[in-house]
Amino acid sequence: MSNLLNFDPANRDAFATMVGTLVQRHGQSPRDIFIHALESQTEPEVNYWTILELVQNHFVSPTEAVGEDAEGEPVKPLHAAVLMQNPGALAALLELKAYEGSVTDRDYQLAARMASQHEDQALLAILMKHAENQGALEPFMRALQNAPLH
Repeated sequence: MSNLLNFDPANRDAFATMVGTLVQRHGQSPRDIFIHALESQTEPEVNYWTILELVQNHFVSPTEAVGEDAEGEPVKPLHAAVLMQNPGALAALLELKAYEGSVTDRDYQLAARMASQHEDQALLAILMKHAENQGALEPFMRALQNAPLH
């Protein structure tokens, strides 16, 4: 799996231990920890490894809605990561392919438009790097420039 933020994979073990301790010894819900990592403003690497660990080893769904927007529409984790301006969570969710379709389809494009609307260059760079890794940077950019938000 490519690591969009170039974090050292050797650091994952510490986060695996932390998540395991929170779940097993302290009885915390993996889903609650996941929501907290999405909302967290801590270092990107903390959120990145925590989300990977929860999805891959604690059976948390990376696509199940985490809330509703003002219109009552479900908010997916990918979109929540963008709204919370959380690059670590965004990178982990992209690597887990926590979106429907391709980088030119609605799920991914909505995340890109939200990042663009907030003028968040760091998040846009992560989305672009992932699209490039998928061999679809040019179609992604074309879709982002041409399509309306809704």
